[in-house]
Amino acid sequence: MKQQLTHAAVFAAVLTASATATAAEISLFSQENFGGQRVVANDVIQNLANSGFNDRASSAIVRDGSWQLCDDAYFRGRCVTLRPGEYPSLRAIGLDNSVSSARELGGWGPPPSQANGGWGGGARAILYANSDFRGDRYVIEGNAMPNLGNTGFNDRAQSLRVERGYWIFCSDAAFQGQCKTFGPGSYPNLPRDLDNRISSGRRISNDYPYNHDPNWRQ
Repeated sequence: MKQQLTHAAVFAAVLTASATATAAEISLFSQENFGGQRVVANDVIQNLANSGFNDRASSAIVRDGSWQLCDDAYFRGRCVTLRPGEYPSLRAIGLDNSVSSARELGGWGPPPSQANGGWGGGARAILYANSDFRGDRYVIEGNAMPNLGNTGFNDRAQSLRVERGYWIFCSDAAFQGQCKTFGPGSYPNLPRDLDNRISSGRRISNDYPYNHDPNWRQ
């Protein structure tokens, strides 16, 4: 039991937010049929190499959300998406003892594209309908979302996660109105002038400083 808790503590350290931040949850088990050591994830895990649980998962339970599991770090290699439910053997989907990264895809927007390199190559931001990364989610993947008016998520965001890149979010469509820049990280509460007011957003750079024009073709 002591060893199990140690692994779980190390594993939790690689998460970008606390377990209470979002309702999405997946449990990974070191043996089939939910036996052995267990770790619980509530957020993005880019690389399990330092967690003590790399290439060890043999079964899984998805409590909430849609989770993408990949056999390489940074969401490369072979990836499989799991919906809420119990998976007594990952051998059936070709990921037994091979999971190296995992992320919750969110309830809104398209899943990340492997063609664009996932976390390691492209960039995405996730808007949440409530503070502290709770409620409905909208995933913005790619370079820009000029108008949230037809998405069902206009003027709804109260918190934000930026997985990679530097993004500008604005209170009006077409990147007008009040705008602020956000770098990689988690924002459990949006500033007052953007709280429940985001109508557009776009990535302006992959890296800082962003002292050149955005490359919309990358």
